[in-house]
Amino acid sequence: MMRGLPVTFILFVFLLLSVIQNSESETRKSGDYIIYMGAASSDKSTGNDHHVEVLSTMLKRSGKTPMHRYKHGFSGFATHLSEDEARLMAEQPGVVSVFPDQMLPLHTTRSWDFLVQESYQRETYFTEMNSQPELDVAVGDTIIGFIDSGIWPESESFNDMHMRPVPDRWKGICMRGKKTEPDAFRCNSFLNRKLIGARYYNSSFLLDPDYETPRDFLGHGTHVASIAAGRIISDASYYGLAGGIMRGGSPTSRIAMYRACSLLGCRGSSILAAFDDAIADGVDIISISMGLFIDNLLEDPLSIGSFHAVERGITVVCSAGNLGPSSQSVVNAAPWMITVGASTIDRGFESNILLGGIENIRLIKGAGINIANIDRTQSYPIIHARSAKKIGANEEAARNCAGNTMNITIVEGKIVVCDNDYGNQAIQWKSEEVKRLGGIGVVVVDDKTMDLSYIDPSFLVTIVKPVDGLKIISYIKSTREPIAMFMPTRSRTGHELAPSIPSFSSRGPYFLTRSILKPDIAAPGVNILASWLIGDLNAAPQGKEPPLVNIESGTSMSCPHVSGIAARLKSENPSWSPAAIRSAIMTTAVQMTNTGSHITTETGDKATPYDFGSGQVTIFGPSSPGLVYETNQIDYLNFLCYVGFTSVQIRKISNHIPQGFACPEKSNNRDISNINYPSISVSSFNGEERRRVIRTVTNVASRLIGDEDTVYNVSIDAPKGLRVRVIPTSLHFKKIGDALSYQVIFSSSTSTLKEDAFGSITWSNGICRVRSPFVVTSKADI
Repeated sequence: MMRGLPVTFILFVFLLLSVIQNSESETRKSGDYIIYMGAASSDKSTGNDHHVEVLSTMLKRSGKTPMHRYKHGFSGFATHLSEDEARLMAEQPGVVSVFPDQMLPLHTTRSWDFLVQESYQRETYFTEMNSQPELDVAVGDTIIGFIDSGIWPESESFNDMHMRPVPDRWKGICMRGKKTEPDAFRCNSFLNRKLIGARYYNSSFLLDPDYETPRDFLGHGTHVASIAAGRIISDASYYGLAGGIMRGGSPTSRIAMYRACSLLGCRGSSILAAFDDAIADGVDIISISMGLFIDNLLEDPLSIGSFHAVERGITVVCSAGNLGPSSQSVVNAAPWMITVGASTIDRGFESNILLGGIENIRLIKGAGINIANIDRTQSYPIIHARSAKKIGANEEAARNCAGNTMNITIVEGKIVVCDNDYGNQAIQWKSEEVKRLGGIGVVVVDDKTMDLSYIDPSFLVTIVKPVDGLKIISYIKSTREPIAMFMPTRSRTGHELAPSIPSFSSRGPYFLTRSILKPDIAAPGVNILASWLIGDLNAAPQGKEPPLVNIESGTSMSCPHVSGIAARLKSENPSWSPAAIRSAIMTTAVQMTNTGSHITTETGDKATPYDFGSGQVTIFGPSSPGLVYETNQIDYLNFLCYVGFTSVQIRKISNHIPQGFACPEKSNNRDISNINYPSISVSSFNGEERRRVIRTVTNVASRLIGDEDTVYNVSIDAPKGLRVRVIPTSLHFKKIGDALSYQVIFSSSTSTLKEDAFGSITWSNGICRVRSPFVVTSKADI
């Protein structure tokens, strides 16, 4: 077995065994680790794969069985080690990185119709989606792999009726689990035409036999899969609310589910195993709605797995995270990923209240999802939480309805008005506290909350703007016996200003480097209706039957919207690379709302590329982008050089390295600005010197006009104080596939910029508009 291995490696193995047998820290400081050994060997018999085989065999002899082996898309394994063993393992020449096996959190109908209405081809879309038989829609052979919490195959969203045969290139399997009933989980039918693959991965800490199945016990995986690729369901609603046609973005794409998550989260080693299998199985798109704040790309399972997937032509779409609105909170921001932030849609849930009696009634508009079993014709006393403060309680905490700050005898039987100084999720805590004290309902005064999905719909809760909160408080103070009544919730479309960016959506710049702009794009992620577990009692409001659909919010929901669009693009353009697909999505995004105003954040301020990247994703623009930015493998390798990795490390990571490749001399993170990305970010900008950035665009023509010979002219939107020059100002493409380069030169009349400067560069031939946002900042990477 050891033939051909270097002497140093053999000595290392014996040294490792010695440490395993003698380490005193084994029981005190041990845990699960991932040993990443870079690219898998092409011949499967030499190099790192051979090293992995020897190491895993030695570990088995020592009673340390690897939890996972990675051998398809990349090389390595996961196992239990002490700190000393992990340090020794990291010193082995064949090892790229050794890092703890951490737990990653998940980033938890109308949305597609809203995107359609924002598209310039609305009539074409409805003809395609609703008039033609699904069998004729040319999107049936794309395969979307979801690394998530599993799937509920019986959901109507995953019906495989009338679908075409499974593509021959599919190599995956459908694992049925090891429960006492082996048929408890089945893919759709014996033909498996919709849900064509399902796998599960259990870690050493999770030995519950109930989890030895690809079935979803959280709802998250089912929800996101139906958003991206759910079949058309004509009459879906959440207990009568938000009714209408529910569909995925690519209804006839195939689904492969890789359950790497449990109730505790998503184990990094399981995520890498899922990537490894998905690459071998033959998926076209990988959709991941989870993430972790990591300061080293080679210790991030998602960065590692997605790098190797993209090397093999698989597009990887990831959620940006739910850590907003804090600056530098975006995750999953490596340049080979598509990073998706969240936005709102134009559907609102009205939950208004009436103040006063019949003679002096006053309507106050509110938002909420209330389906509580309560007499909606009865009025109840209404108080402000401050007046229910316990003796000795903090007044600020009491007016915010914090736990154990209000008097039960005062709250009982009343509607309580609560201030909200603590953020979105605090609303649920307020409602639970008022409910515990016997209150009838809660009116929350808040002007930033857009996400209603986490509030218990079986208890009356409505959210009102501060200006309306003042009206309610004024009424309470001026009336001897103030009363109020909750009105039934109504879902209304077309009346909400949209899109806007919710507070939870993570923001740029990327904390590892300001020289790349992230997130890339925004997509609907607030109060999204999609499929759910069948018979889930935990999701059922009090007194109601379990729902077949559920309303959820998060960048978890925005990610599969883009995954569905990417799947459609891949079907329409099978030869397009992941970079071309990302470019088409980014350069055709919009920055305007349904009223023609600029997209705003939750505070009403103008949104910037740090909030939404290139803007709001569109339905049809990506199909006809005109030009695309091909970010190639050299760009990605150079990126690794620019953030500090050596040529030796990079050669271990990738098998797709051109002969003679070496990291550019004297390179630094400022050089990241020159990788051929669809957006531009320039950091450490000194206005006294010019900064030059180069970009290359490739002509993919337009399926609308089919004109190969075309001229694009540039237009520049630059902020005051920043000079932006583009050379040349025109690009003449003579045929499809032509690639032409241009330069962007940034300069300024001042030595430093007082604040980050945002703008855009747009190329147009009169039909297609190819827009690239830019940000220029004087700030440097930390």
